[in-house]
Amino acid sequence: MSAARSIVVKIGGGALAGGALEDLSEVLASGVSVVLVHGGGASLTRMLDALGIESEFRGGLRVTSEEAVGVAEMVFAGRVNKALVRELNELDVPAVGISGTDGPTLFVEPVPGLGMVGEVVRVETKLLTTLASAGFVPTVAPLGVEADGARREPFNVNADYAAAAIATALGASDLFLMTDVDGFLFEGETVSRLSRDEAELHIADGSAAGGMAPKLRSALKASRGGVAARILNGNTGGALLAALAGEEVGTLIKTERTRA
Repeated sequence: MSAARSIVVKIGGGALAGGALEDLSEVLASGVSVVLVHGGGASLTRMLDALGIESEFRGGLRVTSEEAVGVAEMVFAGRVNKALVRELNELDVPAVGISGTDGPTLFVEPVPGLGMVGEVVRVETKLLTTLASAGFVPTVAPLGVEADGARREPFNVNADYAAAAIATALGASDLFLMTDVDGFLFEGETVSRLSRDEAELHIADGSAAGGMAPKLRSALKASRGGVAARILNGNTGGALLAALAGEEVGTLIKTERTRA
């Protein structure tokens, strides 16, 4: 692995339970720069349920009211982010927790029909590169600020989409989207590689259902920007190192610009 190589890893809120991130200290020791982006949808749903706020999803994305986005900030930038940072530090990974509103880093435009949900339109990389150059692993909660500054409240951002935007803005070599399966499954089998057209077809025909659809869309966005995007099983120890070593694990979304 090149000393100049940088990667972005998107993980779920409970990703460390599977062991995939136990590779990170070795990855960092090789000179690779890492940015983590985390989710935490299950934790948010539990908190919303406890508060009597109904959860609704459209196309794999959470509809987020003004009431719910305050809870999202509390859960994502608070409990989930800080618990993850503590766990990473215990693995000798020098993580620093931020959200996309810090800096600010993630600038968004509202997604019609989803309330306080934003689509990333610009990434300000200064905070990320400052932390990374000092040897830290920025660990980013998926929240952003409105690009035109019309509203001061945070916006909920799909973590897969945020990771793709950050990877592209940083010029990262790789984007790894961690999930709880071995990659994109078709007829029960893991598909090792998908072309752009194949990925778009699976999204259109519904075979990429639920949370897999945003992952494929995110991988497509990143790969169009020249980033090698791969869906990996976050419950498999060694998966990240294997992928970085060039082994065929998970599902690689490739385009004519992707660096495989």
